[in-house]
Amino acid sequence: MTQLKLLLTTFLLFANTIFAQCQENNCDRHTKFGDVNLCLAKIEGYQEAYSIPLVKELADGTEVPANTVLGFYLNDETYQRANELGQFEFDDYFKIYGTKQLMNYKANKESLKEMYAVLSDNFFTKNWDTMEKEVDKISQGIEIGVPIVIKSYYTSENSFTYVMITKYQPEGQEPYSLAMTMNGMVIQERLIWMAYYLNYEGEETIATLQSNSDRIVSTILKNN
Repeated sequence: MTQLKLLLTTFLLFANTIFAQCQENNCDRHTKFGDVNLCLAKIEGYQEAYSIPLVKELADGTEVPANTVLGFYLNDETYQRANELGQFEFDDYFKIYGTKQLMNYKANKESLKEMYAVLSDNFFTKNWDTMEKEVDKISQGIEIGVPIVIKSYYTSENSFTYVMITKYQPEGQEPYSLAMTMNGMVIQERLIWMAYYLNYEGEETIATLQSNSDRIVSTILKNN
């Protein structure tokens, strides 16, 4: 090997090591989904908390059996009280999860389009441009437990977003409305989901919801 080739090889090895370290530093932790190693990226304003027993119990207990939770993020304020969950109400959190049956299915951009279309056919949709004119009446007209899609769009060629509003009524409490995004992402040839939640308090909630959700999805994709 010539001296020039030796220098180039050494440089590339060094650069790859630095790159790998940078990626590692941008992850709160790694998790497995099938045979894929996913980076649960550091997200400004949030902390990944699934390893905390009470958080894991809550996350697993509210997920459908067909899915597996991969990561669960609380905002910085809620994270400080993570061991008290269940004793107070909170929002502004998100989860990353996968569908067990698709754990080893190799997904691509076409798979993402198919899933986008499937969701479109299976949710009740209303037009936000019409709804926002009567924004104060939205929460009153939503049936408990029925998500209403108000927007859907591609955030990138590898991700899409559905913006929804739904109403909950916990036992013994007044009903309240929750705004959420459901995000589909293709990461390392796997279909990964992310859902982000905010208490619905009017039109401004939707803008905040979309802004935060888009930033989170972008950061996750960038670090995988």
